[in-house]
This record gives sequence, C-alpha cells and structure tokens, in this order.
Amino acid sequence: MAEQLSAGFISLARKWRPQTFKDIVGQEHVTTTLRNAIRMGRVHHAYLFSGPRGVGKTTTARVVARALNCQHLTLEGEPCNECLPCRNILEGRSLDVLEIDGASNNSVDDVRRLRENAKFPPAAGRYKLYIIDEVHMLSLSAFNALLKILEEPPSHLVFVLATTEPQKVPPTVASRCQRFDFRRLSMDQIADRLCFIAQQEGVQVELASAHVLAKKAEGSLRDALSLLDQAIAFCGKDIRVESLTQMLHMVDTDLLFRVTTALRQRDVKGILELVQEIVRRGYDVQEFTEALSEHFRHLVAVCATGSTRFLDLPPEMARQYEIEAQRYQLPDLMNWSVLLHATQQAMRYSAQPRIRLELGLAQMALLEHAVEFSELLQALRNLSQQSLHSAAPPVAEPVPSYASHSAPSSKFFDPGAMERTLQDIFAQAQDPALRAAYQSRQVVARVEMDTVVVAVTQSFLADLVQQHLTWLREELHQRLGVAVPVRLETSSSGVNASATQSDTLGMLEAQLQNLLQAHKVPSPVTPRSRS
Repeated sequence: MAEQLSAGFISLARKWRPQTFKDIVGQEHVTTTLRNAIRMGRVHHAYLFSGPRGVGKTTTARVVARALNCQHLTLEGEPCNECLPCRNILEGRSLDVLEIDGASNNSVDDVRRLRENAKFPPAAGRYKLYIIDEVHMLSLSAFNALLKILEEPPSHLVFVLATTEPQKVPPTVASRCQRFDFRRLSMDQIADRLCFIAQQEGVQVELASAHVLAKKAEGSLRDALSLLDQAIAFCGKDIRVESLTQMLHMVDTDLLFRVTTALRQRDVKGILELVQEIVRRGYDVQEFTEALSEHFRHLVAVCATGSTRFLDLPPEMARQYEIEAQRYQLPDLMNWSVLLHATQQAMRYSAQPRIRLELGLAQMALLEHAVEFSELLQALRNLSQQSLHSAAPPVAEPVPSYASHSAPSSKFFDPGAMERTLQDIFAQAQDPALRAAYQSRQVVARVEMDTVVVAVTQSFLADLVQQHLTWLREELHQRLGVAVPVRLETSSSGVNASATQSDTLGMLEAQLQNLLQAHKVPSPVTPRSRS
C-alpha cells in the first residue's frame, strides 16, 4: 500500500489519453483531415477546435504538435512518439509547444507578451505551437491584439484555438482559422472504449454497466473514464449495474416500468404509493421526471417503429422495452408525454414539486384512452348502411292497374318518371328539415298501385310529413294533371332500425367523449346549465 501511494495514482483519463490520431475516438472527420494535411505538407497557420467537453479537442491539438515536430513521421501522418521532440512534448518539457489557459490569461497584456515571444523561432523542432484552451474567455481587446499575428504569422508558428462555445469567438478571429467541429460521442462508442480500457486494467465490466456509465457521461469520454475510476473505487474489480445504480443514485428502470403499468391500469392509489417510494429512496423529483420522460421516449420509439434500433440501450434492456411496448397504444404514450412535459414545467416554478408530480401522474392515470378517427369513420359508415337498409322499400313486381276512373292508374305514368318527379318535388321543398330527411333516406316516397306512399323510419318524422301532405298532393296534381292519392306510412322496421341506430349513435357518442377526454384533464366539476 505504501509503495502504491509513493508511486502516485494516475487517473484513467490521463493514463489512457490518446497518443496518435487513430486512437482518438469518434472524431474521424477531424483526424483524417489533419493527418492528410500533415502528410501532404498543407499545414494551416491557425485551427479552431470547437465542441463539447471531454471529446478530444486538447488531445488532438497535442497530437498535431507532435506530428508537426516528429523526426520519424509515419507514412500515414502519425507521430512516432519515440524521437526526442515527441518525448519532450509528451513529458511537457518542450519549449516549442505552449499551452495557455484562455480563462486566466485573457487580458490584452497577456496577448502582447504572446506576440513578442512568437517571433522567435522554435528551439528544437520545425514548428512552434500555441494551444489556447477556452479561447472564448479572451476579452475583446485581447482578441483584437491577436488578430494581426493570427492573420500573418511567421512560417514557423501554428495556433490551435480550442473552445466549447464557438459562438463567442469573434467572426474576425474565426474567419482566419480552419474550423473543426468535434462531435459528441455516442453511447456505443463510449461503452466500447470503457470495456477495452477495463479489460486492459483487469477490471470486469459488463456491457450493460458500460452503457450506464456512458449514459451518465452524456457524450464525454473524459467524464466516462472519471466515472469508471469512481466505480472501481466503489465496486472493486467487478462492476455490476446494481452497484452503479446505487453509486450514481440513478432512477431504477424497474421503478419506471412500474409507473407506466400503474398508468395503464389507471391505478391512482398505486401512483401515489410509487411517488412516496420515490421520495423515500431519496430521488430528486426533477431527476425522476427526466428519467420518466426518457422512458416514455423509448416506448414511443418502439411503438412507432416496431423495432429497437432507435434505442441506445444494451440488448437485454432493449428487449424489455420491446416486450413492454406491445401493451400500449402510441396515442396514449404521446398524451402521457405531453402531460409529463407540462408537469415538468410546473414543477420548476412550484414550491411543492412533489405535489405537482402527484397531480400530473394522477391526471395521466385518469386520462381516457385515445380513439382513432378511423374507428369513428367506420362506425359512421356502418350506421349509414344500416339506415339505408332499414329505410329501403321491398322490391315488388308492378301491379296491374285496376278499373277506376276516379284516380289515376299506374299505367298512365311511368314508375321511373314518377320517381324522378317525386325527387324533384322534395328537392324543391321549402322546409329544409323535410329536404334533409328525404336526402338522408329517413323519408322515402314510393308508388304502390295508384297511390304514392310516403314512409318514415322515425316517429318524430311522421308529424313533419303529415304537415306537408296537402302540399305534396297539390304538387303532384299540378305536374301530372290528375289527382294522385298520397298516404303516410310508418315503416314496420322503424322501431328496430331506430333502436339499432340509437345503439350505434350511443357508441359513437361514447367514443367521441373518450377522444375529447384524451386531450384535456378530467374534471369532476359538472358544467352549469345555461339558463
């Protein structure tokens, strides 16, 4: 133990810092360009490296410094890391590579001293490099002082400016540099690198555990290696997901699945018990809502695509989401996500965020299941077909005319022409209710022997037609020139049809109510009736 302490501990982030371009993870678009430029002798005088923290900006700048001064550069443009200039740069003893912290050396006087020293040629190598970290922290006057030498530097001078906020770099400075945007690393890239390093260090790390660390690192490999150091200190040589969940105090995935199960079963009591368990475990309610939002996102992705290819999760966890997503409908998950987002916004400005969380989850549990419009349309089509079937008269053979001179016989007019006449009469009716009932086949006019029979399928339509029988007789007499008897008839199937239509309309009303409830918070308050 004493020997280990005297030897000194080197963190994994420093110990496994990439030494060549090919070792840099996830930035191939940058390393390939720089390696080819160095190999071809097309070195620019200034580079701007931008990107999030811990993705390799400073590391790449150091590799560029060694490659430019290496005495045994490989054919691929990689430094050998064995020659004297490379070793001096690796050990931090080179006078030709100067790293400057832009946050603490941000005054115009600091930049003036930099300009005076930059005029001198390199001591041992071919190039002198200035690596300025967090360059956006320089003052405006410091940037202005840097412009001249940045635009026309000596042939031996190369600048590498690194920043996490490129929008704060003045355009006059950015335009004089070649800009390289470093990307945030994916979870798979970080997890693979962690597994490789753990194997070299003799540490047993499951792929699921590596994904947990990668997720917590949020795209930063340096943060992931720091977390791996912490996990080794906490778990020892065997790192498990359960131990990482305890160490990082992350929301348990099983707890998230229990929450969605309670929402699906509309179990408000279970929801309140789960919130109490969340608080008892010591979870921050804001962090829990963020984990639940991501949980909803995974379920939505699986429901929408039918696959797990959009989930950055271990195979076992992705399979669990694939099985669970089959129990939900996509519209319900979307409605829950919308309500959760509103709950998160309310929790940020609430003095009692737990109460807001309980109310939001209760609203999700009470939310009616969403209904597809296609179901309503199909129900309407079925209703229309039932209505036409119940109102359609039976097809009968033409009845021979009988000898009667007081009334017209069917032989005096064509049935087809009579039907067109009736259609024209009802189309010109002044009462819009009568026109609508005829057009919807709730009122049907047909010819039986020498009589026009007007049949209705609803009892309330009989009074409407009765009021217009005199008008109908006069219209027929005016158009045909003879008096035509008109008789009102209530269809025998009207009661059954009405009952069937009433049931169908009741079903439609219930589904419409569900559809409306799916887009608003249920309220136990009954609206006041209008006086």
